[in-house]
Amino acid sequence: MIRRPYQSNIFSEQDVSVKYTVIATNKIESSEEVVTWYNQRGDRSENRIKELKIGFGMERMPCGQCEANAVFFRIGVLAYNLYRLFLLKILSTSWHRHQVQTIRWRLYQTRLPSGGQVAGKIVFHEGQVFLKVRRHFSPLFADIRLRIWEFSTA
Repeated sequence: MIRRPYQSNIFSEQDVSVKYTVIATNKIESSEEVVTWYNQRGDRSENRIKELKIGFGMERMPCGQCEANAVFFRIGVLAYNLYRLFLLKILSTSWHRHQVQTIRWRLYQTRLPSGGQVAGKIVFHEGQVFLKVRRHFSPLFADIRLRIWEFSTA
């Protein structure tokens, strides 16, 4: 239970000077740690849900069939979880504060002189598949490839 000073409403008939907040949890940490965790809920859950909905197109379900919507939502959550894994384990910490829209824009939507937006393209040549990356993106993509390889072999 948290006791905080409270400025009562001028239209209220009761003069309340203290507000109580109750946190019910099964956590075994100290009270201070639980309150710190509770106070961070905006970043820990609410902002993540907002990013899932807005960043991965989960604002609306595609149809009126519950089963189809469930599959759509599961695919969206899987994509979000893979994105978070990529963000936290592969990209450097300077990227961690960005939302998915910013990551997508910085990695993929680079303006070309012709007006198009592409950081690279997939090319098939002599039975092999290549990712051709624009010259100024080459160090970034090389670093990302190295980190993915290190993560996959760890």
